[in-house]
Amino acid sequence: MSHINDVGGMRGFGPVQFGGDDDEPFHSVWEAQCMMLILAMVDRGVFTLDEFRHAVESLPPQQYLSLPYYERWLTALEGIFDRHCLS
Repeated sequence: MSHINDVGGMRGFGPVQFGGDDDEPFHSVWEAQCMMLILAMVDRGVFTLDEFRHAVESLPPQQYLSLPYYERWLTALEGIFDRHCLS
């Protein structure tokens, strides 16, 4: 089953953009905090890295394509929390 992130060999998405204006891995503090929160939760067994990856890849295509990279992570994390805390 293919997800929206699996666009290898597909046309119409424009050229691949590499890098940016700087070499910084994060553009805002919250992005680093989001990454560290996810890594801490995985380390403590709250969810697996595979579960997180699946949550990111399962975002609806329109939402996935409209969100910046770490906002996808945050949205996926919110979905995991909803499933774990509201079930």
